[in-house]
Amino acid sequence: MRPDVTRGWLCLLWVLCCACGPGLQSHPAPVEEPDAGSPPAEAELPFVTLGEVVVSDVEGSEMSMQVLGVGFARFSDVFLNDQRLTTQFVSATELRAVVPSSFVTGATDLFFEVRVARGDPEYGEGARSARIPFTVPAPELTSVTPDALPSEPEDAVQITVTGKNLVHGSQALFRGTSYPLTLTSSREGSFLLPPSALKPLATQDPLVIQVSRPRTATTQPLPLTVTSPTPEITGVWPPSLNATDLHHGNAGSATFERIIVSGRQVRSTTVVKWDGIPLPTETYDGKNRVWAQIPLMGRVQAGTVQVTLETPGVHGGRESSSHGLRVKSEPVLHDVSPAWVLTGSEEVRFKLKGEGLGLYTQPVVHWNGHPLEHSFGPDFQGVLTFIVPAALLTQAGTLPVTVTRTFDGAVSAPLFVQVFAQAPAPIAHSLLPSVLSVDDAPGLLYVEGAGFTPQSVILLDGQERTTRLHDPSRVSIELQAADLSTKGVRTVTVSTPAPGGGTTLPLLLAVHAERPMPIINQVSGNNGYPHALAGGGVLRLLVEGQGFGPSSVVRWNGQPLPAQWACWTSGGCTAGPGDRARLWVDVPADQVAQPGVGRVTVFNPGLGGGESPEQFFVLIAAGQPTVYLVPSVVDVGASDASDREVTVLMNVMGPLTQASVLFMNDMVRAFDSPSGLRLSDEEVATPRVHKLQIFTVGSGLSAPAYLRVQGALPPQLRATTPGVVSQGEWVASEERRFFLWGENFFWPSSNFQRVSGTTLDWDDQSQPFVRPPSQGLEGTKLEHVGVRSLKVSRVAEGGGASLPALLNVVSERPVPMLTAVEPMSALKGAPALTLRIKGKGIHSATVLRWKEFRSSLKAVYVLDNEPTHYEATLPAEALATAGGVDVTLETPEPGGGVSLPLHVIVEE
Repeated sequence: MRPDVTRGWLCLLWVLCCACGPGLQSHPAPVEEPDAGSPPAEAELPFVTLGEVVVSDVEGSEMSMQVLGVGFARFSDVFLNDQRLTTQFVSATELRAVVPSSFVTGATDLFFEVRVARGDPEYGEGARSARIPFTVPAPELTSVTPDALPSEPEDAVQITVTGKNLVHGSQALFRGTSYPLTLTSSREGSFLLPPSALKPLATQDPLVIQVSRPRTATTQPLPLTVTSPTPEITGVWPPSLNATDLHHGNAGSATFERIIVSGRQVRSTTVVKWDGIPLPTETYDGKNRVWAQIPLMGRVQAGTVQVTLETPGVHGGRESSSHGLRVKSEPVLHDVSPAWVLTGSEEVRFKLKGEGLGLYTQPVVHWNGHPLEHSFGPDFQGVLTFIVPAALLTQAGTLPVTVTRTFDGAVSAPLFVQVFAQAPAPIAHSLLPSVLSVDDAPGLLYVEGAGFTPQSVILLDGQERTTRLHDPSRVSIELQAADLSTKGVRTVTVSTPAPGGGTTLPLLLAVHAERPMPIINQVSGNNGYPHALAGGGVLRLLVEGQGFGPSSVVRWNGQPLPAQWACWTSGGCTAGPGDRARLWVDVPADQVAQPGVGRVTVFNPGLGGGESPEQFFVLIAAGQPTVYLVPSVVDVGASDASDREVTVLMNVMGPLTQASVLFMNDMVRAFDSPSGLRLSDEEVATPRVHKLQIFTVGSGLSAPAYLRVQGALPPQLRATTPGVVSQGEWVASEERRFFLWGENFFWPSSNFQRVSGTTLDWDDQSQPFVRPPSQGLEGTKLEHVGVRSLKVSRVAEGGGASLPALLNVVSERPVPMLTAVEPMSALKGAPALTLRIKGKGIHSATVLRWKEFRSSLKAVYVLDNEPTHYEATLPAEALATAGGVDVTLETPEPGGGVSLPLHVIVEE
């Protein structure tokens, strides 16, 4: 400090002391004059202290530092550990400085001071303060919005936090998991909590924010509460159990070891309680279903068990109202299938699933009071098979089925089978094949669906055809050559006459003018091999492949030969090429008299079609060795070494021997293993045919064998499932499985991992098509009525495109078919009931009818995007009275209608 300033402060202190009374000195102390020969000293800045320090830059983590004191000059600077900081003079009592995060990284002790350089107008010789400790600002969390969240919401929840000293890269820590924080400033940010992070727990969990700059630090926690609603039970499966342990093993083992509880507001932590005792609980096949292990003592005595659901929470568990589950002494029947049959049927084999039916003696099944002679089981799954003769199926009605246990005479409560005099409305789902060409081979045309009867007939363009019933889900007709003589779209329906019955929605058979390009899979002689002894007379050849028909022509070395077409299809030849097409041809004796190679092709005349790539048949001399290749076809561009390995074996006078010299394309080629070679990248780079021969000492040069490097084959689309759907059959947000049947969609299974370039072209809009040969069909594609053309394309791989199939989207809806209801019995007074519904022709507008109650249907998916069943939930009012209920499905217009009923019992 300057001497004159020092003297002024001392004088001021003396005056104050004199004014304070006799206890203080009444005169100033003497002041020494500085030695005129010593250098001037820096002044000391008094009263310097650290004010507020906050993070000012969320990106670079710079800090704003406030310094308080007195006597600051305009040219004051703040130093941190002797490093000058950018300083702003605010007033004689306040300075502001910027502290880069790099200044504090790695430093253990931090001190700051204020310095005034020499030459300052106020402090000519400069000045500085004492060294004062510097504290890095800690992050702070002041609020969380919202601070209470519902457990396991449908979507992620955004959380907003406010506080201080937040920087980019900060993380929110909740329940042991970190979530990135997005900042709008150093005082506010937000992050997303996924539904999986919001499981209901019995603890209140803290939320903290962790920053990594300028130093790693964590805020003090704030509570974030996760709350859950009270669960509700809507159904228990099975609805009743047998007290198997009560009978000391005579009743048989338990069929069910677990119960499935359906409900509302069920969470992943919800547990099932059995008479108040929590059971080990797991999620079953959806968010609102859980299953629990039945306790060991649960079958010791008969009675009613109270089943509840409980979800843990911060303020105690939330427990549902109880649902009664009966444990019976008598046998328990769960379901019977089929649940309906038609009058006049031949004998019908039924399957009855139950529990407590008896272990050592055969139970007796009663059909409408008549004991049946033929029953088998039950098996280890509690399934009892029984046969109802035709004589008991002559009258319509709702007929009870009961089981009498032999060892004690106990009789089960009944289940009911409907015997209908009227037939159900048939449902057509798909057509096989649905893609054919003009002049294709006539043969069987199959319609897949449901509800077909011996009276059902297929109509082709409205004309009835002689129809064969294979089973209730499949019928067929024999297409004639005239049906395939001209191109066009044929309409195929199935009609069942009254009483009941009806006509299906129309399927479309596309008959194209273009023919597919034929593909030869193999050529063999009478011996089954691709070679034969030259000079043996007329050579009978079997040519097998794809895309063959009665008009296909076989060429031997370019010369057309008469051929006989045949198919290879189990159960009769389907129209078109069948599962595997064959052509038999006789090669004249003069063309096979000498050893050599015959080049075999198949030609399809007309539009499209064309000539197949050639295959080779070898004519060998007597005693000449032959070569076998395994495999004989390799995919072009095969990348895996295993897909390019070929085993080469030679037959010399019968036994197989190891060769000595290998020739490929008449050039010596080294073996890569004792009996094989591994093709190089260059050798499989393009489609081509390699000729292989082997020279063995003592046997000479073998006959050639041909190794084909094959490119992508043209896809052959045969059919689609479904082939007809109703407008809006499933909602726009849903996606269901759409199957395509045919060949050459992908590279062979050996190249399963190979990336596919196959596309599915919908009305000229392409989308990737991957294994398996099925695709998700979005509900959005069913919003408009019309015919959708679709084909499989391998153009990107050089394989071309298939002929298109047609998907018919119609406005009319089918009459629904109800095939099963589970459970078939319910308890009177239950709080609610969830029914499992199985059926055909169910539309998104279909509802379940139970007396005067209506319930919408919800599709349930377990393994893939094809519904395994539907669910309908009924309120307690529907279970208020005991008795039988006829359950039906109803689909509103256009089309639609009401299904035949199934009978369910509400027990007292």
